[in-house]
Amino acid sequence: MGRHHYLIAIRLLLAALLASSFTLEAAEDAQEFYEPGIVLPEGEGREHILRACTRCHTLEGVPAFSKYWGYERWLPMVESMVKHGSSLSEEEQKIVARYLGEYFGTDSQ
Repeated sequence: MGRHHYLIAIRLLLAALLASSFTLEAAEDAQEFYEPGIVLPEGEGREHILRACTRCHTLEGVPAFSKYWGYERWLPMVESMVKHGSSLSEEEQKIVARYLGEYFGTDSQ
């Protein structure tokens, strides 16, 4: 994906994320659905997503990138969310990017 397409993808995702916001309490059941019907499997990083990502937006942008984004692509997206106010340490950003790459990306085994 070229730089131009990457920037368009980020803009589309940011627009979708900014267009919808809600607060979500952490779920105990790994099969609970999150707007818009996303299942977050148990794994390292899940709680960080529930705490930091869903405070500002739904997870609707995640499936759009799940077929072709791995850790290397998710990490810059997570870092950009921190620049927009998400509260994740550098290590937590890496953990979230690994989680997204594994469960919603190309890094799954």
